[in-house]
Amino acid sequence: MLSSAVIAVALAGAAIAFTPEGFEPSSTQNLTVAFGDTLAVNGQEMQRAETANVPTLGTSQQLFGSYTIMMVDPDIPPATVGGATSELLHWMQAGFVSATTSTTIGGVQVFELINPSNMSAFAPYLQPSPPNKVPHTHRYTQLLLNTTGNSSSLSTLSTFAKTRTNFSAVNVINSAGVSIVAGNSFDVSNGTLAQSNITKTTSGVGSGVSATATGTGFGAPISSGGAGESRSGSEALIAGLGALAAAVAML
Repeated sequence: MLSSAVIAVALAGAAIAFTPEGFEPSSTQNLTVAFGDTLAVNGQEMQRAETANVPTLGTSQQLFGSYTIMMVDPDIPPATVGGATSELLHWMQAGFVSATTSTTIGGVQVFELINPSNMSAFAPYLQPSPPNKVPHTHRYTQLLLNTTGNSSSLSTLSTFAKTRTNFSAVNVINSAGVSIVAGNSFDVSNGTLAQSNITKTTSGVGSGVSATATGTGFGAPISSGGAGESRSGSEALIAGLGALAAAVAML
């Protein structure tokens, strides 16, 4: 008979990441993101027009304390063909707390994250605007950070938020010493096809090019006052269940 430890290993393969495959830092806890009544979760492909305004955020359980949202695009095209993509900060907003009662957003029951103190964003929301360059589909990734009672971490995040280009979510989060509570991602595509060889990075220091040079295509920031499972997670789930089935068959 196989030990429970072996079965646990098989089940571990079923862990679901709600952030894009290969992206660091990752999260296995779900953050609900919606534009109006449209959910933007699990790597959902969104139309750019749908993402014009600041999204609504929520969690399946009520949170206690205060939290900061970070949204990045890890797919900024390189200045030269064949180079690595870099990362752009699209939004950083502190001061979020859970509503005391749940509500329905896009058909999902959540505790909405609100900004009751109307705290100004460290980096106002930038609408996704992938340029006509490879990669045409960008994976906009959201990370919810626990910054409860941590003025030092908030100061660090605020400082890093002043520079949006060549951003590194993993380095910033490590420097601030904060934990990730939940994560999510959605896709937006330019729609124009092209051929090129580009190596996508995950989260790290980029190629050192400016927003203009990379053609990020973002417009003016949108002031923000308040406010799924990934495809890769589904593949991991299938692999994990397969491993479990094999383990059970040997019992």
